[in-house]
Amino acid sequence: YAGKAHFWLIYPDKSESDSAVEKHLRDYRYRIPALRDRAHALVKHAHAQFTPEAAVFDGKGAMVYRGRIDNLYVSFGRARPAPTTHELKDAIQAALDGQPPPKAEVAGIGCYISDME
Repeated sequence: YAGKAHFWLIYPDKSESDSAVEKHLRDYRYRIPALRDRAHALVKHAHAQFTPEAAVFDGKGAMVYRGRIDNLYVSFGRARPAPTTHELKDAIQAALDGQPPPKAEVAGIGCYISDME
């Protein structure tokens, strides 16, 4: 999606150190910008509740998708060998095509974002 969409990794944990964030980026070889959101401004804007969770906004700034990346995880700590659905990818492609995503919201599995005010 280079040149067609912008991506950011958001780190909402108020207690997570900068070095822990940098290590996570290195360990997973992420090459997209990372933002700290200790005040939860972005978390609130996207109505995010857990990590990992994705939000897709269209060109007008309207949120068109919020939820899991794919269905890799069956339950907390239990993964499939490979995902069989790709909700985030489908939502991004739909937004780029000017269409609504197949699903606007899909519940995910992960850690709840704590310290919400």
